[in-house]
Amino acid sequence: MKNKNDADPKNGRRTPLIGAQVSTAGGFAPVPERAVAMGAEAVQVFSSNPRTWQTRWPEPEETDALVHGLAERHLPLFFHTIYLINMASPDEALRYRSAQALAHALALGALAGAAGVVTHVGSHRGDGFEQARGRVVETALHSVELAEQSCVAQGFEPRLPPLLLETTVGAGAVVGGCLDEVAVMVDDISTALDGRVAMGICLDTAHLFAAGYPIHEADGLDSFIEALGAHGLSGKTGLVHLNDSSAAFASHRDRHENPGDGCIGYEGLGRVVRHPALSAVPFVLEVPGADGRGPDAANVAVVKRMRQGKALRESAGARKVRRARVEARDRPAGPAPDA
Repeated sequence: MKNKNDADPKNGRRTPLIGAQVSTAGGFAPVPERAVAMGAEAVQVFSSNPRTWQTRWPEPEETDALVHGLAERHLPLFFHTIYLINMASPDEALRYRSAQALAHALALGALAGAAGVVTHVGSHRGDGFEQARGRVVETALHSVELAEQSCVAQGFEPRLPPLLLETTVGAGAVVGGCLDEVAVMVDDISTALDGRVAMGICLDTAHLFAAGYPIHEADGLDSFIEALGAHGLSGKTGLVHLNDSSAAFASHRDRHENPGDGCIGYEGLGRVVRHPALSAVPFVLEVPGADGRGPDAANVAVVKRMRQGKALRESAGARKVRRARVEARDRPAGPAPDA
């Protein structure tokens, strides 16, 4: 597929695609038009409702509309798994359900020709990472087996998309908060799968910042990119979740903010977008948007300015309105009115 942003005409350098999480309300068919409306150049959707175990297999017409609509617009697709998945849990029943949910996303990705499936690994529940390693591999293997069986049952070839493990904020027993853990899991699963599915990672800027990686600073970002290479992950980065953070540096709190409105800031995120080591990697926004309902056209436009190295142009009045929206959205709800 030709990348319409293969080169910046000013300097001839390749530039990354800028995309967004897109709503699947009403099914997958409306996704391509929604992506175009916000100016997205790459698309991420949930494989199913992220807060329930219930899965749904789309009708052929719905899948065709998604696949053809994205292909016509040259938009790569990524699926994000549900939030309930825990591949590292000591609870065998929970791992089984997690394998089923991950398998559904992988099979759906195969059907739709997705560029990758992103998943959180989960929590070891206090057992420690070394105890959880084997469970993560076992769950991944089980999910691939189930996904391949599902593809065959549905009548199409089981060419599963890459599986991308997402970095986390490193809170408590949650796995994946440091590159050491991520690299070990990628290697362990890759060895066990023996080429059946490509393994990679998804970097989340808000998570990295909250985990204690100083990517908001120029030197800190360069050091992080060097660390990626040292862990053998440079060529395995399949996606970047470009999110600002309303949580403080090294706070281990997961709080996404609109680009330029958080603690990483416009300049910090801009350096990430323009870093040559990430120029071939798509960027996807997972931010609240102006109304708290998800990424919007204004968010995408801001990141495209970052990509071009342009300053954020904003009048004092517009800045005041934007900050008021952020404060109103984050303000705790008051007591319910009397009935």
